[in-house]
Amino acid sequence: MIRLLLSHQWKEATRSSVWQKNLAVNLVLGFFMLLLLLYVVALSAFMDVIIEKAWPDKDPVAVINGALLYYFLFDLAFRFFMQELPVLGIQPYLHLPVGKGKLVHFVLWKSITSFFNYMSLLLFIPFALKVLPEVYGLGGAWMWVLGLFLITLINNFLTLYFKRQLVEKPLVTFGFLLAIVALATLDYLNLISVGAASGSFFRALGQNPVWVLVPLALLVAVYLLNYRFLIAHTYPEEMRISKQSKVGTSAEIGFLQRFGELGTLIGLELKLIMRHKRPKSTTMMSVLFLAYGFIFYTQEMYTKGFAMLIFPGIFMTGFMMLSYGQFVPGWQSAHFDALLTKRLSPYTFYLGKFWMFVPACTIAYLVTLLYGLMPGSGGKIMLINTACFLYNIGVNTFVVLYLSTYNKKRIDLSKSASFNWQGVGASQFILMLPALLLPILVYLPFGLMDKPWWGIAAVGIIGLLGFLFHRQLLGIVVNRFQREKYAIAAGFRQA
Repeated sequence: MIRLLLSHQWKEATRSSVWQKNLAVNLVLGFFMLLLLLYVVALSAFMDVIIEKAWPDKDPVAVINGALLYYFLFDLAFRFFMQELPVLGIQPYLHLPVGKGKLVHFVLWKSITSFFNYMSLLLFIPFALKVLPEVYGLGGAWMWVLGLFLITLINNFLTLYFKRQLVEKPLVTFGFLLAIVALATLDYLNLISVGAASGSFFRALGQNPVWVLVPLALLVAVYLLNYRFLIAHTYPEEMRISKQSKVGTSAEIGFLQRFGELGTLIGLELKLIMRHKRPKSTTMMSVLFLAYGFIFYTQEMYTKGFAMLIFPGIFMTGFMMLSYGQFVPGWQSAHFDALLTKRLSPYTFYLGKFWMFVPACTIAYLVTLLYGLMPGSGGKIMLINTACFLYNIGVNTFVVLYLSTYNKKRIDLSKSASFNWQGVGASQFILMLPALLLPILVYLPFGLMDKPWWGIAAVGIIGLLGFLFHRQLLGIVVNRFQREKYAIAAGFRQA
């Protein structure tokens, strides 16, 4: 049965027109992927030498054991944004004498073939075979590797479960993500030590094979959790009912309707994000980059100045606006011609984008205020982030929207989010330069005059003035769009 399902999947892929069209691209990507894997293997083979040079007084095995749980937490976060859900067109099989359980097991086992599940093996097996036999013996080294792989599979099935729950019960997924953030925060505040727990567990794993039963039991539990979820959601009746229940509310998101046409546009944009992989991935990445401050704010060489703190302030409070806004209006490229035929004001179209970016920046700004709890420079960080937030909503939103009118590359929302370069052009790279450099240039004259707080105030005041006069600035964007809309439409027609 499994062999038959695999043959169906292979025929579906190879007979698709997309396979023929992207064959050359896939071969090139495959070459670079193979090159990347060779670098990963080489890094693993020399990992002990690198650790000995970086920390001469520490045991490489102890360093790796203490870092492994951090690695798996990062792996879990990375998978959540990058790993695709395995799918099977299950409806054609449901009327056939095929056990539904077999189909669900096939979907779950199919996920094990994901590229992400073998990165940890490539990253740690050469190191384990080179160093660990002298410490734990050959059998202990293989038990250590087996435990590593089992935890990798736990991450795989956790990712599948919570990404599926994001549609059904988003609060469950957000609760899980908050638990991960809380764990990282407690570790950062030295209230618990993830590194110490990691070192103890993996040391015990190499010394006593019985400990491999812990990740094995967790893997079975997470697998069964996914199995029960999929079994409960493979009835045709449920698929039909769920679709019908959404039809009446597809154009409505509660309170947004009180804002009329503007609210409808924002609601449709939010549904576009929630229903398609690439915009959803682009938006969710902004949550991950809120932790960017841990790189900058823990380094004294950055916090003792001002100019370097403007960069993370702009980046964190405006990442969603910068990453998502650079592809406007490419997200609507599939139905852009239809938009031009509607009695829709271009001003209202861009005003909807503006009022979607402002709340996103506001939420990110409120989260970054938590960095104000950091000892020493916390108050300074809060004030600089406040100025950067004002600059983002008052200047950078219009910089992004204005430069987006140069975007004429089509985006196919049905394609995956991973390694997808559709819509990426020179304008995307040029856009980042004024967005990140202009606030630093505003600050620079005051910094050279030894008036750094005046420079920070200037950044904030310019942003506040831009927000107050957003109608006039948005008019400049709309005028540019009116001149280019037919050229943009022509670009979007090129598949």
